[in-house]
Order: sequence, then structure tokens, then C-alpha cells
Amino acid sequence: MAALLLLLPLVFSAAGARGGSFFFQYTNVYAGTRPEGSPAWVNSLFSDASTGTVQLKISANGLANGEFLSAMFFNLDPNLNPAKLAFTYVSGSGGFALPTIKTGANSFKADGQGKYDIDFTFSQKATKEFTGNDYVVYDISSSAFILTASDFNVLSTAAGGCYEFLSAAEISGIPGACDTTGTGWVAPGGVTPAPEPQPVALVMLGGVLCCAAGWRRICVGRV
Repeated sequence: MAALLLLLPLVFSAAGARGGSFFFQYTNVYAGTRPEGSPAWVNSLFSDASTGTVQLKISANGLANGEFLSAMFFNLDPNLNPAKLAFTYVSGSGGFALPTIKTGANSFKADGQGKYDIDFTFSQKATKEFTGNDYVVYDISSSAFILTASDFNVLSTAAGGCYEFLSAAEISGIPGACDTTGTGWVAPGGVTPAPEPQPVALVMLGGVLCCAAGWRRICVGRV
């Protein structure tokens, strides 16, 4: 029982560490050519890595051969200044050039539609594209404010009264008629909560409970 009481604070702190995780799954074509691959063509996962640090993973598991991600756009809570964000590369699948990241309040448009605060521009140079099964992970933080994943779950500012999206992406290299290639502009259909991994502490707690129950049966059996 003493071990159980010692584990409880660890369990609850671990369980709450990733409470803000969510996916954007890009399944909605709002301009241009529909990608040939299976939606979601690209995904972005936001999670609270630690206090004040949000981890972003961009992946392209649904792109067909020849298709690649050209750009991705995100929003930030309008009460926060995107120019104060810092991006730290964590890991990636390799083989592609790291994106150029630009920030500015309502400074970027996705196909001229919507105004976004963050612009990831990927290479379009052969052999350096972000293609199917590629992924890249960044930590995002700020010295000016404490970030949480929910700060990126924000609609874009409408441009011309249309196209308010949580995020947007440009997919290039889409096969077209007469051996031409096209571009498709896609957006997430909504927010998908990320499955929460079971904390190690919770597994340990289960073991303690089992042990406690086992010892109780043994003791009761001896009475």
C-alpha cells in the first residue's frame, strides 16, 4: 500500500503531460488538383512536449509516387506574436531538404486564400522534395510566452470572406492530363484528438495493484 501511495503523484503527472495532443489530417481539397494518393495525404501532430514547448510532427504517408509537399501553413492564437516563436529541429526521415520557416501575423496566404501566421516552405528541387513516407519533427517554444498545443488550434483569418481553415498545405507533382503535373491545395477536415500513450507509471500502478491483490488473497487464504 505504501508503494501504491508513492506512485500516485507520478501517475497523474505523467497522464496529464500530453493532454493537449491533436492531429490535423489533410483530406479536403479546396483548390487545384486532387492528389492521387489516399487521404489523409499529409498529417501534422501537435503535442505538449514539456511546459512551454510544443512538438510538431509533419508526415506525408498518403502521397503517391511523384507527389511532394511544397508548403504547409499554420495559425497561432491571435493574442500571441508568431515572430516570437523559436523552431528547433528534432528529427526527420532524411533525404529531403529541411523547410524554410517564416512567421508573421496574417502574413501568408495559401493559394491566395486565408491568412496564416506560420509558413513551412519545402524544397521543389529533384531528390530534395518531401515525399511519401517522409516526416520531420520540430520543437516550438518562445521566450516571450508559455506555449501549449491548443495555441495552434486556431482558424485562419478569412481573405475575401472565404476559406477559414485550421491549416493548409500545398501538394505538388500531381499527375495530370498529357503528362503534365499539377498542384493541389488541401486543408484538414477538422481536429482529430491524438491517442494518448499509456504512461509507464500507470503500467507500474497496475502491477502494484495486482501484487497487492495477490498478497491479499494469500493472506485471506491463510486466515
